[in-house]
Amino acid sequence: MKDKKVFNILAILRDLSSLETICVKEYAKKLNVSPRSVQRYLEDIKEFFQIELVSVKRGCYKFLNFEKIKNVVLNPKDYDEFEKFANLVNAINPEFLKYFNIDEKIIKKMVDDEVFFIKASPFEEIFNFSLFSKVKKAIKYSQVLDIEYESERYYFYENVRPYKIVFAEGNWYLVIHSDEEFNKGVKFLRINFIKSVNVKSKTFVKDRDVLEFIYNFQTLMSDYDKPKFEVIVFVDKKVKRYFKAKKYLSSQTVLDEFEDGLLLKYYINNDNEILYLAKRWLPYMKIISPAYLQEKLLKMVESFKATKIDKIMF
Repeated sequence: MKDKKVFNILAILRDLSSLETICVKEYAKKLNVSPRSVQRYLEDIKEFFQIELVSVKRGCYKFLNFEKIKNVVLNPKDYDEFEKFANLVNAINPEFLKYFNIDEKIIKKMVDDEVFFIKASPFEEIFNFSLFSKVKKAIKYSQVLDIEYESERYYFYENVRPYKIVFAEGNWYLVIHSDEEFNKGVKFLRINFIKSVNVKSKTFVKDRDVLEFIYNFQTLMSDYDKPKFEVIVFVDKKVKRYFKAKKYLSSQTVLDEFEDGLLLKYYINNDNEILYLAKRWLPYMKIISPAYLQEKLLKMVESFKATKIDKIMF
């Protein structure tokens, strides 16, 4: 899309919110374009929003169910919020914007890179953007998928329900729900490991419990539909300032502060959520309760120490 086309379509959307009817010849003069161009703009709007365009009189048109457009078009307050979002995302990684189907030229007009520079963690690029777009469309229209997937081995997931694309820990994941027993069918699939998708005509209704899990999961190791339990840890004074400044898991709460360290509480539903965090902060973190988790942590450390360095493949 060229800039001029983008702004002309936005002008039409703006005016439609009050006029609701567009007469092609009159509007062509207003925009200083040909009537044929205005007709194409209307067809683009029709296709994008999937709503019906009808003729009310010769050369004049209106959209049925225009409320559908009103719910999407940005009002001035929304634009301000979007500008903040665009600035933040652009500062973190400009390439990130393309995954939201936002025109790069429009973004460049909005963002201000003279103030902030954020050095983000490594960012995973999508290898197959065509597949990525196909998955986005399937999620939007609740279409069932067959998926070929290959990580440590080959998998074929048949008749799965795609829920969300999740960007977590620097990587892109597709959350699917199936009828498998393990984790009640909820899986995070690395999108770059998906070999192919077959979009079916069959549709589904999204389960509210699955959506709630997606919006509230703590880590990629969080289990679906399992109760959370309390974990108490102690971090040494040498690193406590980091835990006071940042929550390393969303459930982190400071229980007490001592001269020699910090007492923290977490809620998890998978042991690995806390074990992997503790491994990152060895030897400055100790799991106080449940006691078995500290034992598991120590066994993991011993197993690592026992590994022969010459057997590690680089």
